[in-house]
Amino acid sequence: MTDPDPWFEASISQVGGYAADLIRPGMRLGLGTGRTASAFLDALASRPVAELELVAMCTSKRTEERARSLGIRILDSSREPLDLDLDGADEIDPELNLVKGAGGAMVREKIVAERSRRFWVIADSSKVVDRLGDSHPIPLEVLAFDWEGTAVRVRDSCQGEPKLRGADRPFVTDNGNYVLDLELAPGSWDPQQLVAELDRIPGVLGHGLFLSTATAALVSDGRSVRVLGNLEAERRVP
Repeated sequence: MTDPDPWFEASISQVGGYAADLIRPGMRLGLGTGRTASAFLDALASRPVAELELVAMCTSKRTEERARSLGIRILDSSREPLDLDLDGADEIDPELNLVKGAGGAMVREKIVAERSRRFWVIADSSKVVDRLGDSHPIPLEVLAFDWEGTAVRVRDSCQGEPKLRGADRPFVTDNGNYVLDLELAPGSWDPQQLVAELDRIPGVLGHGLFLSTATAALVSDGRSVRVLGNLEAERRVP
């Protein structure tokens, strides 16, 4: 186990605290998965959470356990939209398009993000990039059944190299599926076109490209928090 990076820890602690201070009583939240989402919950724990009467839809079992321990009421399903989703990202481009999925929860994360009027990405400044995918593979959640055949179709359709996460002992998502990490040559692909190609492959259940989904990003460099986008902007949710 490697020692924690002090700069990273300071950055996610700062941005998690910044976001936690913006939570208001009675909010219906989406709660993401990963180190930054955990930092947000750690910061929220310093407030009288029970008095806030929050409810949340969580994107992983780990997040659900943590939220429940704070006294947040958990939603397994909801006909009504969520007020705000808070989650991290692996990459954020200038238009707030994202790559997500390092934690393997991208399908649930996308469901929750799409059900939320506002979606705030909380991240350290290293996650801000000029172009998606140049430094991080695109995670794909795929059905375990004939995953190798799915990988061949992904390779042939997307001109990239899909690698099974976990190799000898495959990583299994909370949904019981596998993850392929799709490596693409920098500058060789278009995100919208890639999404269209992936949507045509039956074994691909979801992917880590979040395009035109985030409404704002809160980014910390360990000294200050910068807001990208508009914290008040809302999406229309059916």
